[in-house]
Amino acid sequence: MDNVFNDFLENLVNECLQGAKFAYLSEKDKKEIARKLRDHFYSVTIDTLVDQLSDEQINQIKGLDPKAPEMEQKMAEFAASIPGFAFVLEDKLKIEMDKILQTGQIS
Repeated sequence: MDNVFNDFLENLVNECLQGAKFAYLSEKDKKEIARKLRDHFYSVTIDTLVDQLSDEQINQIKGLDPKAPEMEQKMAEFAASIPGFAFVLEDKLKIEMDKILQTGQIS
């Protein structure tokens, strides 16, 4: 996905790490939590996008590795074609971040 999206995810990760539930962790633990947060936010992104796709679009990505460049390219293409998707995704990710900040749990 593009740099703007990656920067947005990194900001979410950093905000979570600065929250009360994670601020006390060692640097080693923070790196592990950061990895888990990135994976979680990426999964939320994929799930949110898939919920918006047509059956034809879903068939185009079936069987692709979620982290493969082909998948990322297709997902970026699909996301660009869905009106208002950026706003839907931003809201969903911020809700997830708020849950994580409140509970300290990464679903």
